[in-house]
Amino acid sequence: MTIKTILCVEDEDDLRGDIAEELEAAHYRVLQAANGSEALSLLEKERPDLVLCDITMPGLGGYDVLKALREQGNMADVPFIFLTALAERNDVLVGKQAGADDYLVKPIDYEILLATVAARLDQVARVQSSAVHRAEESWQEILKSSQGRTVDALYKATFAFDRFLVGVVIVDEAGNVRVMNKEAQRILSEEDGLSVVQGVLRGSAVKQNGMLYAAIGKAFEEESLDEIVSFPRNSGGRPYLVLIPGQRFSAEERPEAVVLLVIDTEQRAKVSGDTLVRLYNLTPSETRVALMLIDGKRLDQIAEELDVAQTTVVFHLKNLFRKTDTNRQADLVRVLLSVPLRSAEKG
Repeated sequence: MTIKTILCVEDEDDLRGDIAEELEAAHYRVLQAANGSEALSLLEKERPDLVLCDITMPGLGGYDVLKALREQGNMADVPFIFLTALAERNDVLVGKQAGADDYLVKPIDYEILLATVAARLDQVARVQSSAVHRAEESWQEILKSSQGRTVDALYKATFAFDRFLVGVVIVDEAGNVRVMNKEAQRILSEEDGLSVVQGVLRGSAVKQNGMLYAAIGKAFEEESLDEIVSFPRNSGGRPYLVLIPGQRFSAEERPEAVVLLVIDTEQRAKVSGDTLVRLYNLTPSETRVALMLIDGKRLDQIAEELDVAQTTVVFHLKNLFRKTDTNRQADLVRVLLSVPLRSAEKG
């Protein structure tokens, strides 16, 4: 079970210490800030699971902290609870209108505090697990159907992915496209480095095509294969990614076709950062590494762009594995991409 992190922002040292002590006794990790400025500095380095914040403080007050938090895309959905001596109905209303999730009045009742924190974190967990479960369910349905060895068996499952920004393409061993969902149709119709030519999936880069067809060949023979091929756009934008999982489920029988996931990283970049942070509780550094992995970058390229040692990138990668319950890079990318984003896209 992952330990949740609570940021407590309170200018009264004794009260802040007492709150931290109660939270730590309840098995939370606690970050402490004595004022709004300290809180914002901490938020540049850490992403808490929940914020407890006093309203009236010297310098930057609680409303300032809340405004700054809500303006950061990757922390817009972190639960925020005000701590205050302002107990009038209008004060509570103003706090709610400012975007606070809850409002606890001083003197603090610690049983109510702990119950409120637990309820808010549980609410977030339900949203996260529901989203991840729906995505994983659709993927498993495709793989389950692929064991039926017929394209017809795959047809219905493929379109389960229409509510995700993930293209699904079913190809035979020669690369002939048998089925596509709507997102794959949109991607391939752009003919911007990846398209269907005479019924065959092809990229404009010869080297990538070789890698793609070598991986497709392996997918018919192996169950544990999980490869990614990055196709650069002719227009110079973010690349397309094609994920190729192994799909031979028994030594006796070869599949008739295999499932490929096709991702337009331009589309994903619009919404993926804050979505990934919300779903997987990533730190800012982990989010940057995750987004670069989604872009198809290698670990050495990520290290160079972030100006850090490759061992640092590997450290973040291990954290990403732990938080997404994966242990391979291709699996990690698939999980990061397989989240429902239609509602976010419309917003």
